[in-house]
This record gives sequence, structure tokens and C-alpha cells, in this order.
Amino acid sequence: MEDSTASVSSPDPASGGEMGDHLAEARLRARQMLGGEAHAGNIDDWHLMVVAARDGTVLATLLWLVLHGFGVTAPIAPVMAIVGAGYALFVGVTSAWATLRQVRHYERELERERREIRETPEHEREEVHSLYAAKGFEGALLEQVVDTLCADDDRLLKVMMEEELGLQIHHMHHPIIVGLIHGGGALLGAVTLAATARWVPPATAMAWLLGTAGAVVGVLAAINARFTRLAVVPAVTTWLLMAGAAGGVVYFLADWLGGSY
Repeated sequence: MEDSTASVSSPDPASGGEMGDHLAEARLRARQMLGGEAHAGNIDDWHLMVVAARDGTVLATLLWLVLHGFGVTAPIAPVMAIVGAGYALFVGVTSAWATLRQVRHYERELERERREIRETPEHEREEVHSLYAAKGFEGALLEQVVDTLCADDDRLLKVMMEEELGLQIHHMHHPIIVGLIHGGGALLGAVTLAATARWVPPATAMAWLLGTAGAVVGVLAAINARFTRLAVVPAVTTWLLMAGAAGGVVYFLADWLGGSY
């Protein structure tokens, strides 16, 4: 089962009295609804899975560094796996919930526009006229554009969703699938590090953990670069530097504070 949702763009509302206020109010509804959610529905879900896997990897590594710095002698790998599973569940549930809210919001706005087109066609025509006049159309050309758009209800519906609300229609997976994709990515990253911590010798555990984390983050950064069409080397370097900076701070804090207890 698949749904569609929308992302918010931010064109300036058409100016001009009551009509401009109506357009601004409609777009504000969309921003308040969609802008408050962490889930970025306008980004490919597989790309977000890669980001979640990176975060799960870094989280598991930071957890290992903290426990190591405090001299925890109990098996650390199960703790990493449990925390990773909890983080994956959190990511999955919040992504699915945010996606569901976006889809429901879109459905409500779609029905609202359908009703307005059906019940107040002249008002909708005025809105289209105002929108395209603000774009610089005028005279006979403006009237021709308005006539063409208003001649078909489906075309007008799409135009009003995009131009009035600033919503761009695009494909989106079912919320449950989105949650599974994002949560699965986070779990994969955390479990990879937990498995490494479980099977490597304690004497070389830090080298193995940091090496594995660096390799995983580097591969994920390269995949992400392909998704986002960025240069691979700068993308990999940036992710590794950010993860390394976080790991360094956590390691020295844990080592320093661990020695105080």
C-alpha cells in the first residue's frame, strides 16, 4: 500500500488585500503542520535510511567509548545492541508517525480544495487570477492562462495545491514502510558495531571498533553522496571528521570523568 504526500515550498503569497490574506493563511497551515515534523518527507526514504544507519553506527561507537572510559567490565556488546534496538525503534516510530501526519494533512487539504472548486468556482478563479497576476501575467495572456487552468477541475486542483498551499505532490511510501526503512537503517548500523564488539579480542577492541565504525561511516557517506549527487571524497571526509570529532570529545570526557569515580 502506498500513499502520496507533499513537501512545502515557500513562494511569496500573492499580494492584494483579502485574496492575499487567504493565500497566506493557507500556506501558513501547511507550514505549521509539516514544518513541525522531524521527518523530511521530501527526501528519498532510502537516503534517510543511510543517514539513520550512520547515526546508529556513531551512537553505538560513542556508547562503547563511554562504557570503556568508565571501566565497565561487564559485556558491552549486549548493551550496545539493546540501546541500538531502542534507538531504531524510536527512529522508526517517529518517522512513521510524522509521515502519517503529513499524508493526513495532505488529504485534508486536497478535500478542502476539491470542495472549494465545487462550491465556489468563481472564488477559485479569482485566486488563480491573483496568483498569476503576481507572477507578471497581464492582459489577454493572463485571461487565457486563467481560462485554461479553470477549464479542467483536476488541473485546477493541482495548480491550487501547488500555488496556493505551496505543496508539491510527490510519491511517498506507506508510513509503516517508511518507519521500517528508517528504523532498519539505524538498527543495522548499531548491530554492526555491537557484533564487532562481541567477537574481537578485548586487547584490540578499541582499534577494531574505531576501524569498523570509520569504515561503515565512510561507506555510508559514499552511498549518501551518490543519492545527493555530491562529490564522494568531500562527503566521506566530512562525515568522518564529524564522527571523529564526536568520538574524540566523548572519549576524553569519559576517560577524564571515569577516573574521578
